[in-house]
Amino acid sequence: MTKTRLMPANHWDWSMPVPFSQGWKIDDVIFVGGQVSADAQGRPVGAGDIAVQTRNTFEFIKRVLEEAGGDLSDIVKLNTYYQHDGEGADITRFWEEMTEVRKEYLADPGPVGTAVRVRGFAYEGLLIEIEAIAVVGRKKQRLMPANHWDWSMPVPFSQGWKVDDLIFVGGQISSDDKGRTIAPGDIGQQVRNVFGSIQSVLREGGAELSDLIKFNTYYQFEGEGDALRQYWEDMTKVRMEYLSDPGPAGTAVRVNGFAFEDLLIEIEGIAYVGADKQRLMPANHWDWSIPVPLSQGWKVGDYIFVGGQISGDSKGSAIGVGDIATQTRNTFENIRAVLKEAGADLEHIVRLNTYYDQVGEGQALQDYWEAMTRVRMDYLANPGPAGTAVRVNGLGYQDLLIEIEAIAYVGS
Repeated sequence: MTKTRLMPANHWDWSMPVPFSQGWKIDDVIFVGGQVSADAQGRPVGAGDIAVQTRNTFEFIKRVLEEAGGDLSDIVKLNTYYQHDGEGADITRFWEEMTEVRKEYLADPGPVGTAVRVRGFAYEGLLIEIEAIAVVGRKKQRLMPANHWDWSMPVPFSQGWKVDDLIFVGGQISSDDKGRTIAPGDIGQQVRNVFGSIQSVLREGGAELSDLIKFNTYYQFEGEGDALRQYWEDMTKVRMEYLSDPGPAGTAVRVNGFAFEDLLIEIEGIAYVGADKQRLMPANHWDWSIPVPLSQGWKVGDYIFVGGQISGDSKGSAIGVGDIATQTRNTFENIRAVLKEAGADLEHIVRLNTYYDQVGEGQALQDYWEAMTRVRMDYLANPGPAGTAVRVNGLGYQDLLIEIEAIAYVGS
């Protein structure tokens, strides 16, 4: 296999020199890092205008794909993070305006999609960040179960794609065929509805929930302290009704919300139906606050999927309270431990997703991101992975400031 770094000329860039890449191509798989509407100094372009920023972002995605010999029709997985502080029907209107622009660029049938409202981004004025996984030339099977939930407007999105032994499941929600929320205010029932939908997509591809190797849970909750931990544990006890043992590597972050009012949760996943896989559970690692079947990572062929790592102890309590530098270092040491279990190191990472909690405005946003990134640079290879970084509303446990997940590749 071949591994190629993707760095189109005259592309947007970060506000400081970093080793991040815009994308990586591994044989016929393309990882596109989080793209934003910015200039060569990281300054937002089209501030306040979601349509302009969405178009600019897709133009950058297109350029990264073209650098790899692909195009937008090759995308199988699209994650959209956007900022919007409206309420009620205004939430859906904003999502639909953004999605009308996304439809200008997406093929039909299009990728699986996950779209969540986040607190924001590294630079003041950015409204959207989009990352993608594309596959060029391989046979693919679209997964669209009958009588499934649907969006509030016609869209080309898919519920799932099967590519060889991998199945990509788009963000599943507790909704009906018009995008209307089912079981508003009831996190337990919404989780059950979501897992029922995930199961339907997987079965369409000849898989089961036990084949999940990675899943991301985005959820909305405004409480803090003991209430936050209790909410996460209550939600997780319902998730455990559906997860096998050993289970997938997991990432769970709190967000502002979703496309439709009253949604409390959205879950996406990646499943693998082949036999060549290894569970990664380093000794003396951080652990969750309750017994769970989750895994720290899975090695699948030459790929390693590292679940969201935190700066936590054996009960999930934060280490380095209030100190983003310490928490970032601890998190990377945990990533390194998971990779080492698979015979890899940090230099093998091709995609890195950083979710961090910060409340601030203006220059303080950029200063915080740069301080955090200087620590990340202590660990990243040069050239480094394709990166996505978004500000979220918190993590599963009080005082956690950062959670990082990764995909690594150990082939030649």
